[in-house]
Amino acid sequence: MSPLPGAGRMEQLVEAIAERVVNLVLDAVDINALVAQVDMDAVLAKVDVDAIVSKVDVDGLVDRVDVEKIIDRVDVQKIIDRVDVDQIVARVDVEAIIERVDIEQVIQRVDIDSLVEQTELGTIIARSTSGVASEVLDVVRAQGVGLDDFVARWVNRILRRSAEDLPTGPAKLLAPVPVKVPSMEVVG
Repeated sequence: MSPLPGAGRMEQLVEAIAERVVNLVLDAVDINALVAQVDMDAVLAKVDVDAIVSKVDVDGLVDRVDVEKIIDRVDVQKIIDRVDVDQIVARVDVEAIIERVDIEQVIQRVDIDSLVEQTELGTIIARSTSGVASEVLDVVRAQGVGLDDFVARWVNRILRRSAEDLPTGPAKLLAPVPVKVPSMEVVG
């Protein structure tokens, strides 16, 4: 209790007046005009961004990220459509790749038994001892042609080439395409 009689009522009256005055002042103040006068560059210059960033729990943020949801939102086909395959292929140094291939190591990795099973090499060897080397060479060449066709199909698929646009064979072996020459009439 307050030592003065009526002091409690006086405090209530003062609080009510103060609250009313504060509300009147706040209603009279134009917040937008006040904010317009604030120099944001000066305020931001005093902000220590490093101190703020050092308080951020990056691991906690990463743990809260739903990676599956992000992946579901990615339009992979749109990304693929934007990739310029011709530009990528143009950057590939095929000669450098070929130089890096160790032919001896490739030959060592060839499984002769499975090669024999997939070809008629076994019957060729059984029938004749002469010409075995040439027969083997023919089989290897045929396998090479098959591999070449396989690689060509995949390269054409990657480069999005249609079968109609491709030549039917080497240019020097194909019959020349007839050229239509416009007829000239002689006026006499």
